[in-house]
Amino acid sequence: MHFLQAGANILAEAIQRQKAKETLQQQSEELALANRLKDEFLATISHELRTPLNSMLGWAKLLPTRNFSPETVSKAIETISRNTKALAQLIEDVLDMSDIIRGRLNLQVEPVSLDLVIEQAIASINLAAEAKNIQICSHINDSVGLVMGDSTRLQQIVWNLLSNSVKFTPNGGKVEVRLTRINNQAQIQVSDTGRGISADFLPHVFDRFRQEDGSITRAYGGLGLGLAIVRYLVELHGGTIQAESSGYGKGATFTVLLPLV
Repeated sequence: MHFLQAGANILAEAIQRQKAKETLQQQSEELALANRLKDEFLATISHELRTPLNSMLGWAKLLPTRNFSPETVSKAIETISRNTKALAQLIEDVLDMSDIIRGRLNLQVEPVSLDLVIEQAIASINLAAEAKNIQICSHINDSVGLVMGDSTRLQQIVWNLLSNSVKFTPNGGKVEVRLTRINNQAQIQVSDTGRGISADFLPHVFDRFRQEDGSITRAYGGLGLGLAIVRYLVELHGGTIQAESSGYGKGATFTVLLPLV
């Protein structure tokens, strides 16, 4: 009997050691992944900050020293303006993510009409869409009702989704925005005919500092923080967001559900 008890104790200790070893290995792998994601993010932000800055500084140095034609001056001003806006957006994303991590992002809550929010977001993205000959179609049910939220942050949600769709949709593509009512919730859907999302990456599409392919992000620009910020803002409004895609080249659909007043 004592032998059986001793054997059982030895077996239990062996199982505990194995579990501890597996837990330690899992923690080590998670730490290695976190460090790799951090390094990739720092490399990306360094690249994304330098690119617009180099263009702006280049023109800023050239304009006072040479007599350019009016057309060239106009092009230079437009380039500086465009890159200034891109740089400002990068900084806003980093500051928003910093506030999110520290729990300092607050909402100015009031009754909000989502049809107005969507119209304003579309107006803000129209120039970028026109530059790529992308058609933005809106299907808005203006009788959906009101949600309680921060109109600026709600517009940021829609703008980010639209911006993402326009960025990853090739020239001549199409982006659709729908606002409907599902029971006691407002549903916003943004669909596109863009490059789509792989099945492997789909569960991680809203993770912060997580990118499907660094080279793709470099090619299209951005820090890869937009969707993480969108998910946080949606959840802060008591809603949910879901991404769907049939794979590469088949577009993507993002669905936001927000509780109605």
